[in-house]
Amino acid sequence: MKCNRCGTDNPKGKSVCKKCGAFLYSANPNNRVPLTKEQKSARRKSLFKGSALGCLWSVLIIVGMFFVLGIISYLLVRFVIPEEYFSDVTIETSGSVTPGATSLPASSN
Repeated sequence: MKCNRCGTDNPKGKSVCKKCGAFLYSANPNNRVPLTKEQKSARRKSLFKGSALGCLWSVLIIVGMFFVLGIISYLLVRFVIPEEYFSDVTIETSGSVTPGATSLPASSN
């Protein structure tokens, strides 16, 4: 590739001139080599593959976080929070009261 500043021929693939140190590639597309259809296809596939893997890892991390939070919540309720905290809770199923739960007294009219 020929340097735009000094005119020196530089080896292909270099980005800096070996004589003057100027950048061989600039923002204007005059000295860029266009990609072939195969190169464009390969670049597109690699970008899609990278983004799909990133999304997959994100989903796996979020699911893992919910799983860990569920375990921590279970352990807190089971072992850390005292039993007296739940003694005022009444759970009625088909007319029967679960063991350990208290119910409100019936009002007399």
